Amino acid sequence: MLSFSDPIPHDVGSVITSASESGKIHFDPEKIVPFSGDSGSTVNAALQMLNGRNGKGRIIIGIDPGKIPGVAVLEDDMVIAVYHIPSREVLGVVRHILEHYPPENSIVRIGHGARLVSARLSNSLLDLGVRVELVDETGTTPAMGRGVHGSEISDIIAAINIARLKGIPPGMQDLEPSIGEIKRIQELSRNLSHGKASIPRDLARKVAKDQLTIEEAIRIHECPSPD
Repeated sequence: MLSFSDPIPHDVGSVITSASESGKIHFDPEKIVPFSGDSGSTVNAALQMLNGRNGKGRIIIGIDPGKIPGVAVLEDDMVIAVYHIPSREVLGVVRHILEHYPPENSIVRIGHGARLVSARLSNSLLDLGVRVELVDETGTTPAMGRGVHGSEISDIIAAINIARLKGIPPGMQDLEPSIGEIKRIQELSRNLSHGKASIPRDLARKVAKDQLTIEEAIRIHECPSPD
């Protein structure tokens, strides 16, 4: 362990420290990485620095929308981070990522599938002043070869492919679910409950608008709260 007065060894490429102590370290400021609050992103930042990347390149975030979207972060076409998280968490993760990069060098590309999820994300990001493109995601999801399993992998690869495709800047989009989208959610509720429940339209509408999960809606329908 080194103290602040000790010299940094010549073979050290970067130093991770707290933001409050970064000014006390006698080292090249360009090679000091303050802890961001998230250990994974902090270590990634240090590794990027060692690889000659300083967080000033062009950042593209690709999102494969759905119930559990895949998210990929590319800097100058190199994948530097991936996520597979519930749709409710995507906006917060994207905001956290973009905090570390100049807005003029950042863009978010969203697949056009899962219309309500992509529209909700797009609208929220546009409200924040983020550059957004809507991408035709046809053909971005790979076939899973022998020995490769799990939707997480295919969703993440799709997000990487989406990030690398040019899209169209969207305007603010309608978030009201269509009759067809509500019917598909009702059909999904029947499948998930093995035919025991078909949630009503009001609950299906809340699922479509991401106000409830399909599992929560089924539980509410099967066990309604007393008046």
